[in-house]
Amino acid sequence: MHQISFDSINRRLSISEMAQIHDISRQTLIYYDKIGLFRPAIIDDVNGYRYYSTLQIPLLREICFLRSIGMSLEDIRKHNEYNTSTSTIELLESQRDKLNKQVETLKAQLRQIDKRVNVYREAEDYHGEDYKPAIEHFPDRWVLYHEWDQDDMTRHGYHFSLMRVWNEAERYDILPSRRWGTLIFKEEVERGTPLHNCGACCIIDEDKMPDVPGMYLLKEGDYVCMPKYGMSFNVEPLDKLVNWISENGYEIVGDIYDECLLDTIFYDDDHELDFGELQIPIRRKEVSSANSFPQIARDQSDERSSHGLLHQQEKQETDRRTA
Repeated sequence: MHQISFDSINRRLSISEMAQIHDISRQTLIYYDKIGLFRPAIIDDVNGYRYYSTLQIPLLREICFLRSIGMSLEDIRKHNEYNTSTSTIELLESQRDKLNKQVETLKAQLRQIDKRVNVYREAEDYHGEDYKPAIEHFPDRWVLYHEWDQDDMTRHGYHFSLMRVWNEAERYDILPSRRWGTLIFKEEVERGTPLHNCGACCIIDEDKMPDVPGMYLLKEGDYVCMPKYGMSFNVEPLDKLVNWISENGYEIVGDIYDECLLDTIFYDDDHELDFGELQIPIRRKEVSSANSFPQIARDQSDERSSHGLLHQQEKQETDRRTA
């Protein structure tokens, strides 16, 4: 029977052989050696050449596995210095948590891609009357706002106000998002002066909102949304949507956000206007009992009057026949 000895399992492996076994490059092993992560264990006494040992295969296999799940070389190196079953479990659980966060980030990025693709398609397919208002639910959204110059209701004036918003954000060390538009105040719409005090705004993505001037909250709730071509100073789409709200039994409950989805740098000569979406917070109008009671009373009164008139006519007919 062949007897297994230490020498029979502790064979020398050249760098090329070790790399081939683990399907990695020689340059990778050379780099691992350079940073002290994984070094040859055998040095030839005669020529000084360095070799890997077959006994090192499990360690390199573990390193390759940890790299395959996205772990950094520094974390792997620290782990190898104090490697126990408990530390390995903690290491893997920590990496799992990191990967879950990355997955959520990737999902969010995919949603952004899908949304942007839909925006491009809507912009290409938009034919005005073909698009009817739709109701969407939005969470709380904070915007940083700067008033439009009332004497410069132009594209230039709008972009100037937007630049002021971004400058203010930088001044207060706020990270603005890539979503911007126009803030239109509910009170001004109700007064019939929707462009008064309106201004450019940018949605702010911050966990804790800073207390700075120009911050406004678009409250969570249902918003009626309608895509449109046109700058915010063109109030025709706004008037159309406000009329739709009234005609369909809703009422406006907050400030209006006119989001710019694509500006003119993305278009050909067929479109000279920005493509955006009006978003108006709404709720169903409440019909109070005080208002409904008089109508019921009038109906009942009308009914009694009708009955009385009919009775009087019947009596007159009876008297005529008797006579």
